[in-house]
Amino acid sequence: MRKRRAAFTLVELLVVIAIIGILVALLLPAVQAAREAARRTQCANNFKQAALALHNYHSTFQRFPGIGLSSATAFSIQAQILPYAEQQNLVDLIDFQSPIYTGGGHAGPATIHPNNEQAARHLVPMFRCPSDGQEDLFTEFDCNAALGQAYRGTNLVVSTGSGRDGNWRISNRTDGLFYYGSASRFADMTDGTSNVVVFSETLLGNGISRGTEPPARPHEMVAFQSSSAPNPNMWAITANPSYWQGYRGYAWILGKQYGTTFSTYSTPNPRHPDAAWMAFGWFSARSFHPGGVNVGLGDGSVRFVSDTIDRITWHNLGSIADGQVLGDY
Repeated sequence: MRKRRAAFTLVELLVVIAIIGILVALLLPAVQAAREAARRTQCANNFKQAALALHNYHSTFQRFPGIGLSSATAFSIQAQILPYAEQQNLVDLIDFQSPIYTGGGHAGPATIHPNNEQAARHLVPMFRCPSDGQEDLFTEFDCNAALGQAYRGTNLVVSTGSGRDGNWRISNRTDGLFYYGSASRFADMTDGTSNVVVFSETLLGNGISRGTEPPARPHEMVAFQSSSAPNPNMWAITANPSYWQGYRGYAWILGKQYGTTFSTYSTPNPRHPDAAWMAFGWFSARSFHPGGVNVGLGDGSVRFVSDTIDRITWHNLGSIADGQVLGDY
């Protein structure tokens, strides 16, 4: 006669389920951390590709690219390094001799120029951070393309300097590597190429313009001031903006300061929003990587910079020739 096996009791089954639940709860953060580490590594690899392309550009022209002087023809640094990043198929879609858009402002809604419409909406993986899940196809905002047109966004942004004093406005010469009409060279980085930030990252905005009501997530928006204040400053603008806009990173092809650049005025991932006076202002490095942002340095290396970096050290990293000795970071 077979001996009957004892079945699991309800209590034993509940204990087993509880143990499995605890194990899953312990493993899930580790899995999520591993995934984020992989995303951060991919983001850093994108920076290395961009740095190599920038160096190749310099080797060809003996200078770095500059942002165009006119808004409609201000091709971004990102766009100008593409021919040196094995992106020939995309480069063939860009007409650097035509404007990026026509109209806009008092002339009415802007329309992407037909010669650059296909390129403008093209996804460039090198410019995207996998940790940012925001939609990167921008179709709805002021001075955007006509119905049916769109821009693709970028998380990778270029440094315009420290943002201190008058260095927040790239229509003037700044203390950084890039500004309107810049033609900087390696020799201009007298602080040393390993001591100058060239690239960092930003969070993609949502492309929506809104009124003066503070948004739910202001750190992902830009506070705009449209008045002609003689001495605009970031704190006054964020305290009393004319309107809010989700324009950060909105068009990789276009060299708008609020779209494709940043400064080291505020340390990475600040709690306050970015601020713009007209088209210029103070735009921070931001990411969804816990604790900091990736940066690309002038020597082509990539580092992860903590949110808690000393503010003066961060300022000095933005300047190419301030003569200051950097502390540890």
